[in-house]
Amino acid sequence: MTQIETNWDVIVIGSGLGGLSAATRLSRAGLRVLVLEQHVVAGGYAHHFLRKVKGTDVVYDFDVALHQTGNLIPGRSMHGMLTELGVLERIELNRFDTAFRTVGPAHDLQIPADADAYEALLCETYPEHARGVADLFATMKKIDAGDGGDPSPEAMATMGLSLQDFMNAHIKDERVEAIFATLWGYIGMVPSNLCAFTYSMMWNSYHHGGCFYIKGGGQSLSNAFVGMIEENGGKVLLNTEVTQIVTEAGRATAVETAKRGTFRAPAVVSNAAAPLTFHKLLDQPELGATDVEVVDSLPVACSIHQAYIGLRGDASELGLRDRGAFYNQTYDFEAEWEAVLRGDYRSCGWLLGNHNLADPGHQPPGRSIVHVATITDGRLWTEIDDESYAEQKGELKEYFLDRLAEAIPDARDRVEICDVGTPRTMQRYTGNPLGSIYGYALTPTSHSILRPQPRTSVPGLYLAGAWTFPAAGFTGTMMSGYNTAGLIFEDMEGRMPATG
Repeated sequence: MTQIETNWDVIVIGSGLGGLSAATRLSRAGLRVLVLEQHVVAGGYAHHFLRKVKGTDVVYDFDVALHQTGNLIPGRSMHGMLTELGVLERIELNRFDTAFRTVGPAHDLQIPADADAYEALLCETYPEHARGVADLFATMKKIDAGDGGDPSPEAMATMGLSLQDFMNAHIKDERVEAIFATLWGYIGMVPSNLCAFTYSMMWNSYHHGGCFYIKGGGQSLSNAFVGMIEENGGKVLLNTEVTQIVTEAGRATAVETAKRGTFRAPAVVSNAAAPLTFHKLLDQPELGATDVEVVDSLPVACSIHQAYIGLRGDASELGLRDRGAFYNQTYDFEAEWEAVLRGDYRSCGWLLGNHNLADPGHQPPGRSIVHVATITDGRLWTEIDDESYAEQKGELKEYFLDRLAEAIPDARDRVEICDVGTPRTMQRYTGNPLGSIYGYALTPTSHSILRPQPRTSVPGLYLAGAWTFPAAGFTGTMMSGYNTAGLIFEDMEGRMPATG
């Protein structure tokens, strides 16, 4: 085993995008940063996995989570942050004119990425609601005015609102509302209990900030961060599980690992789930009592079922012509959420996508990578016995193949790989309670500033990622890490080394 220096300026627990962005900003400022990751690859949900087709040389490379990302046109917040961190120059971007397809009981539309084109499409399709649509889109533009800075007054006004209440102030047609709210699955909460502010930030990131896929997927993004960290004197150490955050005189000073001993630093950033940080990792949990009051009071977000499918042939030519299509069986969001909570995924909407269209050339020759996904409640899958789990997972796989067959009738004859991920899968690889994919649920009472603070009550201990400020998702967690690094700079004051 390679000997690694034991003393560092900052230690980051976990290499999710929150941890990686914090480590990158800190290392570029001259701090010596060590990132410790329990998995064999960096990235958290921003990583890939390989599957070889038995008896062949065919290997599929599946992106775990990234479907698309936004705010990457010049002048936007994410473009500026990734440029500052030296990451943007290390990745390639595929930009799209179409954001997604949305299908419901009484609609089927290809939604433009450009906000003005989106508005025009809705006004043309539903002329009787054109005035309300125009008012809604004008408000979204005003909300977007605060991108990269302090929230606009219009954005502040949405912080305590649900998305449903926000939409009802402008339009009251179930079809138009369902279309506008299509992306709720990217945040994992139905409109009646989803924070309007959070949804608006995400919506604007695509429709005002550009709709992109990173060539090579989430792993390419994570690798770009890792490259910057290590070029600036840091280290990302894989296959290294942190078992304890060590405190001395009430301050975080070190971490213990399962196989590599103790590493010391005056600042520790936990990119692990907040409940794990305070209930499992912190050696003296009573030190974080103030934080735990918030940590234990907020609802944990949903999880996901996702099928990663590799098949012979060109999916576009075979019938799957959408990079990402959202299928809604009902306009009754409350009924759908009740189905989610009782595990009735057959009554829920789903996402079906042709990954070849997101990242052309990434698939094996003559093959296609496709995915099917639906939101679920992690409690239903993380607390069952192994036999029941295997049976239910098999039924889920058949359901997903049925959905694919609606687009490609002979899909089953073409499938070479079909790996299904469940909340148990998500929990196993990330440690997130209930396999949560968004940390805490993004409700009007558990978003942004209402989440556990990144500067904890334990001196020297900080949080980054989906469980803290500002939000979940790729953009939210990267901004989280960037923000947390700034707090460490403030606390270190004159102890900061000169920037190289």
